[in-house]
Amino acid sequence: MHRYFVLIVMIGVCMGANYVVNGDFEQAFTVGWTEYSPDSYGYFSRGTSYDPDPNYEAYGYRYGSGGQGGGYDMLHQTFDIPIIDFDFSANIKLDAWDSGSSWCGAALAVYYRNASNTVLGVTRICRISAGCPWSNTAVQHSIYASDTNWHNYSFNIEDELQNLSGVNPDAVARITIALIDTSYNC
Repeated sequence: MHRYFVLIVMIGVCMGANYVVNGDFEQAFTVGWTEYSPDSYGYFSRGTSYDPDPNYEAYGYRYGSGGQGGGYDMLHQTFDIPIIDFDFSANIKLDAWDSGSSWCGAALAVYYRNASNTVLGVTRICRISAGCPWSNTAVQHSIYASDTNWHNYSFNIEDELQNLSGVNPDAVARITIALIDTSYNC
């Protein structure tokens, strides 16, 4: 039996204009976030013991799916943005591994959407196992975590969109911030 493990731990999402509601997870997920965990093989929780500091962090976990082919969990929120020239920052710790011939990944994703809510592209700060299809394309930029330690990642959204040649920056009107764990073919 293949076992999959995906971990996302995050301590806050900070954006210049504070677009993210409850980005520090000091309140329950029901404040600002929408949780998608379709089965008993994955979940999200929040607590103060995931990092040495006394603040809350979010934690996501997914393991095999009982031979059901895989699955994913997502903790996310979407908001309108009046401009794209603002900074994104997050402290995260990621891990993803599988023990078989399948793949898995853990990410903090920034989805760029138009006014109709259509996804135009995505930036993922991620940790992946072999075979994961999260690679760089014209509409997908992956920033790979080099290890499983805590790191701060930050970038300017307007500058980051230059990595996505297939996304028209003028069309970006909304952003979705998502914690994602995924496994395939387990």
